[in-house]
Amino acid sequence: MPRINADTLAEHREETWSRLRESFLEAMQEVGYAALSLADVARRAGIARNTIYNYAPDKAALLLAVVKSAVEPFVASLVEESARESDPEERLALIVRRTVASFAPDAHGLPLLNAPDELLPNEVGTALGACFAPVLRVIEQLVEQGVGLGVFRPIADVRRAVDMMTGVMTSVRRAVVSGQPVDLIAAETTEFLLGALRQPARVAPRAPRAKR
Repeated sequence: MPRINADTLAEHREETWSRLRESFLEAMQEVGYAALSLADVARRAGIARNTIYNYAPDKAALLLAVVKSAVEPFVASLVEESARESDPEERLALIVRRTVASFAPDAHGLPLLNAPDELLPNEVGTALGACFAPVLRVIEQLVEQGVGLGVFRPIADVRRAVDMMTGVMTSVRRAVVSGQPVDLIAAETTEFLLGALRQPARVAPRAPRAKR
């Protein structure tokens, strides 16, 4: 029976998972996903390799577990915070601001979200898409709300519009990860997205010229 270095089995599992997660991220930074091995991760964590299989059956599953453990709490807090804001434009601005900040290289708690693309295998994109699904639903709702209030222009396919907005955020992530200023990019992104959603400004008709 494995030695338990905690008061309860649940605490022991949580402590082991924390060491395993940090060791996996450390190996990702040093050698990249393709080159790291479960044996190396176990050695860094100070656990037996077989212990890893209590948390994930293989390297890909461990990667996805690490992604979810980092991103899901962030997404839950973002959804909860955005629910406190009733104005659709302010809700969108909040979501953009928080998400862009999470892309910053020095952001805490989201090391895979803000890692350079070359460190991220394709599985991460799929996992992140699943993790951010609740946020996308919030954006769909706020777009529909804005249209209903007449703040946003009529949109034939809201889901398609949200997909386009997601594409914008993917490009923004690359810019922030490369070191461009977070506050500026968040402000520019917010104005760009709101500009695409808002009702076009009405131009007052010109008064007829007086005949000479």
